Amino acid sequence: MSARLAICLILAWPLSGCGAAPARPDLTPVAELPEHYRELWRAWLDEAPDWNERRAACLKEDAARTFLVENLAAVLLGSYARSELAAHTSARHGLFERARAELVILGEASVPTLMELHLIGDGATAFLTSEVLMSIGVPAIPACLASMDRPEEQSRRRAVNLLGQLPYGYDLEPEVRTALAACLAQDGDWLVRKTAAAAIARRGGRDSNLYPARNALARALHDSDEGVAGEAAMGLASLQDPRAVPDLIKFLQRAEQASAFRLYRVGQEALQLLTQTEDRRSVKGWGGWYRDWLAERKKTRDSGN
Repeated sequence: MSARLAICLILAWPLSGCGAAPARPDLTPVAELPEHYRELWRAWLDEAPDWNERRAACLKEDAARTFLVENLAAVLLGSYARSELAAHTSARHGLFERARAELVILGEASVPTLMELHLIGDGATAFLTSEVLMSIGVPAIPACLASMDRPEEQSRRRAVNLLGQLPYGYDLEPEVRTALAACLAQDGDWLVRKTAAAAIARRGGRDSNLYPARNALARALHDSDEGVAGEAAMGLASLQDPRAVPDLIKFLQRAEQASAFRLYRVGQEALQLLTQTEDRRSVKGWGGWYRDWLAERKKTRDSGN
């Protein structure tokens, strides 16, 4: 018999399609669970004094660990669906808050279940799981990377979007940069590429090395989809690196020559954001701004010597 919870079952939860009416879950009463699982779950529900020790023992056993994580996730989703959240003015923690906190404590052990729910669930499920995964942080990065080649566009988009919000990955960061750049350049879905541009900009803004993000976004200025190219332009501007000005000037010039009015407007906005100026300029005028910036930079550098 599979280990399942009486409150609600994660495997019976309606995860595909927003707005679908919940089906009645196939429940297993707590009393009918195998004794080992029953004791584990009761200990969590009752906030047993030795829960920390029980948790540590559970993490050493694959089946028990999976049972605990899946049922905690079920409690998280079920409590939210029933609006069983503690009031902000209350000092107490209900099942929703306790399940969320426990999933974060379990950390890496929670990631596979939460990530799968995040990729295939409805909008509310994706929101809740992403919030927990962001709290877990760096241990969620490998799961995002592994999900970026899934066949479903929604799954890839959600993985990429979450990756953009996760913290700096330290030793994982080179792999993250490479994966996001490849997604932006090669994914067949324009919305996934657009999401990748936004993710690269977010991570690039927190990175000590701006070049990978600047290079990937500059290449995406040539994307055949205007939404992707425009996102890349604004992402490039958000890096606040004046060395990106020449790429944005060329982007503006191409838009002007093609009478692509939407992209021309985006190019102007990106250049204004990057240069922290309010006035719009012609292509020639922006070239003059960049030459002045280079001259001032050289002057400052020379005076420092």
